[in-house]
Amino acid sequence: MLGKGRGFRKKDVSQAIDELKSSYERLIYDHALNPALLESLEDRHRHAMNTGRDPDRFLEEEIQEYKRLESNTIRKEHAESLKTEAKRRRLAGESFADKVLDEYRQRIEHYPEVAIHPDADPEVSKLYGAMGFLDNRHWGVLQAFLRRAFPQAGQLDRMSIEQRFWRFVATRAGRLPEELERYRRALTAPSATKKEKVREAQEAMKLAAFFLHDLLDVCERAVEQIPPDDEVDKAMDFVRGMINDFRLKDLKRR
Repeated sequence: MLGKGRGFRKKDVSQAIDELKSSYERLIYDHALNPALLESLEDRHRHAMNTGRDPDRFLEEEIQEYKRLESNTIRKEHAESLKTEAKRRRLAGESFADKVLDEYRQRIEHYPEVAIHPDADPEVSKLYGAMGFLDNRHWGVLQAFLRRAFPQAGQLDRMSIEQRFWRFVATRAGRLPEELERYRRALTAPSATKKEKVREAQEAMKLAAFFLHDLLDVCERAVEQIPPDDEVDKAMDFVRGMINDFRLKDLKRR
């Protein structure tokens, strides 16, 4: 892009200077910066031309200076934005914990829900809804892949994985997954305490987390046996996404 030799006679060098000036103009306009920044560039440009500075070196230094200015400007505005948002939340009575929970709710919002009970924890409803989506969209692909990788029954708990999976999904319309029955009973029992309901919700989450980690472990071992196709990769990525979105990364068997 840059011309060779001394002076600024090359067309591509002149064009690069014009583009740099345009970048300054946009940065100044978009972030309400001092217009003197552009004037300083033009002064340095004239001085470089008059003194016969090497154009490549001049452009390199000016481009680096522009990038530094742009980066600092964006970083400063981001910091100011965070301060403004924190102040808004304080004035609204929101805490940092509220912000974290709000971001978490947004991460799992796109998953379907299982209708457990009006008082059910939305996180549990979403997690088991995601298990249902895994069943409808990806399970057939994963099951076939595991059977090709481990054709003999019992290899690396492949049969156990298949049998356990059906406890987390509805086997027929209108019926809850088997692993949700204890939680549903706790929610409907008049004598159940709030503590008992929370404990059963946590247990339902823990069992699903254990299964997802075990499923992913078996799939990753299968990949060592035969190469996966795109559909298998998508299915495994979906399982990883569930683990991340529902914050299950550390909820695994010890």
